[in-house]
Amino acid sequence: MKLCLFLFFLIVPPYSYGDPLADVKRWENDIDFYVENLTDKHIDLFHSISKQEFSNELIKLKRSLSTMTTNQVLVAMMKLTHSIGDGHTSFPLWNANLKRFPFQLKMLDKALYVVKTTDTYQHLLGAKLESINNFNSSDVFQLFAKLTPFSENKYSTRVRVAQYIPTAELLNGLGIINDISSARFTFLIGEKLIELQLKSNDSYEFNAALSYIDDTLFRYEGKVSSNLWFGSSKNKKIIYVKFRRYTSMTKMASLAEDLLSFINDNKSEKLIIDLRDNYGGDFFVGLKLAQLLVLADSIDWKNGVFVLIDNVTFSAAMSNAAQFSQLLNAKLVGEPTGAKPSGYQDMGQFILPNSKLEVTYSKRLYHFKEDNRDALYPAVTIELSINDYIKKNDKQLNWVLTMVGWNKTSD
Repeated sequence: MKLCLFLFFLIVPPYSYGDPLADVKRWENDIDFYVENLTDKHIDLFHSISKQEFSNELIKLKRSLSTMTTNQVLVAMMKLTHSIGDGHTSFPLWNANLKRFPFQLKMLDKALYVVKTTDTYQHLLGAKLESINNFNSSDVFQLFAKLTPFSENKYSTRVRVAQYIPTAELLNGLGIINDISSARFTFLIGEKLIELQLKSNDSYEFNAALSYIDDTLFRYEGKVSSNLWFGSSKNKKIIYVKFRRYTSMTKMASLAEDLLSFINDNKSEKLIIDLRDNYGGDFFVGLKLAQLLVLADSIDWKNGVFVLIDNVTFSAAMSNAAQFSQLLNAKLVGEPTGAKPSGYQDMGQFILPNSKLEVTYSKRLYHFKEDNRDALYPAVTIELSINDYIKKNDKQLNWVLTMVGWNKTSD
């Protein structure tokens, strides 16, 4: 999904001309525009919340505007949009000049851990977040779970909450911190609790990171980018496709043609498609890959095709995973996806006229599976722990490699 415009007003209120009444009026105009466009553009706006409930929340918000800070309004708009109940209808705060604290989080083992940070705080890698300004991390999680964008089920909620928690303006709008420039954090490192007063910034560089993914075993054979390429084992019998981000139809067609030629030339037998950490794009692009792959007669279509998925796998990536399980007879391995196989997708966007905030909405309703399960579930579930991140242990891929007969010596 492409990043889009946001605003600069999260530090300086957007309508700050010294006239609070004018600010309220501009917010009211934005809210009216928001309602009009969502009602007109969303394929089925009231599929989960009734029109009356939605209207009541809007009335309450408008009546409270004169007493709210900018950050409180942001939180309220995120909550309202979240209540619509589908992952593609969101108030995402994209491309914003937001202040963030110097770490990124991941939920693992039902706890929040630091997986990225700056060089200064690299000792925090792998640390468990215990509290923020005396708010227990589990309570913070629950507050954010009511507003985070692109949260379609409990799995994508885990992903998105972890991403948004370090945002100073949202912590402030929720009443967790009073000052967006500084806050007190408590972490557990091993068995030792440490407390840090951290400053927020809009330009931290997260150079220190943990990742369990290890795709260095494969030789590059064809590449669009570091997030979309294919490689092989040394004997060229096992093919690995890194499908972390989407590209144009033209580039995917070219990559898929090269892949098909490589498979045919080398009589490759096993195929692994890695859709982990893929937030989505255009699922027709993924279908182009499948369209070419089905022509590869040397592949073991009965038992030799695997697709890796995780909680991040969302939108078109989830759709393609479901399609690959059928079109390619692929076995799904990893963790449940962050999106429902039957649900609202195909995201549209519009921008509010005064604040320039972007709103996303669902344009289509798709059914990629006949059931109404909350996620696309793998045939083989392999959950990860913080220790897998620390040790760079890609046990999901390792399981697949065992199944395809990977030989560490010859391959």
